[in-house]
Amino acid sequence: MMNSRGGNDSDYADIVFGTVVSKNPLEIQMSNQMILNESFLNLSESVTDHKVKMKIGDEIKTVTIYGALNKGDGVTMIRQDGGQQFYVLEKTGGD
Repeated sequence: MMNSRGGNDSDYADIVFGTVVSKNPLEIQMSNQMILNESFLNLSESVTDHKVKMKIGDEIKTVTIYGALNKGDGVTMIRQDGGQQFYVLEKTGGD
């Protein structure tokens, strides 16, 4: 049984939110005004353009999912590795 939390706050993962301020190169601004560039970001498949195979009727077709991040998109991220890396989990709100 765990009685207390050891370590520093930066040793734990957190859910954080941000806004895409640049698409190329990708930059995301967090609420505390820090801007993260691509070297700090790991993208989930749901925030990228990617292909999936789907069965439509009796046929298997390859379909492109257009999920790439655009300027102005809100995102949910997981802060990991003591705050040095951010996993971009999903878009928030919007279309």
